[in-house]
Amino acid sequence: MAYGIYVHIPFCVQKCNYCDFLSYEKTSREVMEQYVNALTNEMRAFLRSRKSIDTFYIGGGTPTALPVELLCKILNVFDISNCEVTVEANPGTLSHIYLQTLITHGVNRLSLGLQTTHAHLLKAINRLHSYEEFLQNYHTAREVGFANINVDLMFGLPSQTLEHWQSTLEEIITIAPEHISAYSLTPAENTPLWDALENKKINLPPVETDRKMYHMAIELLTKAGYTHYELSNFAKRGHESRHNVNCWRRVPYRAFGLGGHSFDGTKRWRNTEDMAEYLRKPGTQHDIDILCEADAQAETMLLGLRLTQGVAETDIPPIFTEIVEAQIKKGLLARHENFVRLTALGLDLANQVFAEFV
Repeated sequence: MAYGIYVHIPFCVQKCNYCDFLSYEKTSREVMEQYVNALTNEMRAFLRSRKSIDTFYIGGGTPTALPVELLCKILNVFDISNCEVTVEANPGTLSHIYLQTLITHGVNRLSLGLQTTHAHLLKAINRLHSYEEFLQNYHTAREVGFANINVDLMFGLPSQTLEHWQSTLEEIITIAPEHISAYSLTPAENTPLWDALENKKINLPPVETDRKMYHMAIELLTKAGYTHYELSNFAKRGHESRHNVNCWRRVPYRAFGLGGHSFDGTKRWRNTEDMAEYLRKPGTQHDIDILCEADAQAETMLLGLRLTQGVAETDIPPIFTEIVEAQIKKGLLARHENFVRLTALGLDLANQVFAEFV
């Protein structure tokens, strides 16, 4: 079975105030070079296993905070000629030369983190770029040949209204990316956003508004020809993220870099989150969890139900038959074409449904 590959780049030009991801801002070129050297050494060690790979995803952080020649060193380790190859990028970190270089090194999918088209909302979450910079980068990506672009959007932002969200969706629909991710802002502890909320300096939209935003995204994007294939993801036909779908289907994947989480089909583990330790010994593993049958069965439901297609009835573990029937009676799950999937109500109460299988 082919593996998915994830590579973590823990660098940003500037951290967003909601971000609790493992990343650092304003990192020196020297540290970046040391990190890429350690990272490619870890990747080459895996290369000796001769496992085939199907998808290659570089995320962060902001991968394009790296000088392009360092990012290319990472792209050159494996043969990615037959893979879906995604690189995450933030507007303002890209140029014509940078994008052209990514294309020539095998990148065929670009994921741009926009979040919102409104300047005051970008400022509220400490985004460094403007909407105009996003548009410039987006159109340049098209010019150099990117035919598969994702745009990340976020709703439930401080002071964001339904009108703000509707105009963001409508403007992005107009430029027609192949894929759109629409996430609800989830405050995380130990972030500036969390502290501002705790100190009553800002307020988030009420839950009712957040849910209206979610349903507005489903309605507008579906009407525009996007398939709602996962809780927060929408794609034109044939442009679903293969890498992420494989993860939700429990296909093995290997993560490289600081804090990377891996799954080989029977166990999960993460790389060290200590930079000094990683630079000394890349690939140092922590929290190795060998999955028992009950864990694997729970994951089948928890991950599979994220996809709007749901879980094939033949894949539902027998121990969950009664739970599934109970959730169907509550209107949270439904049968459709030999699959069991979340209903519209179930999408809103997904965490409640998932908790039943833990």
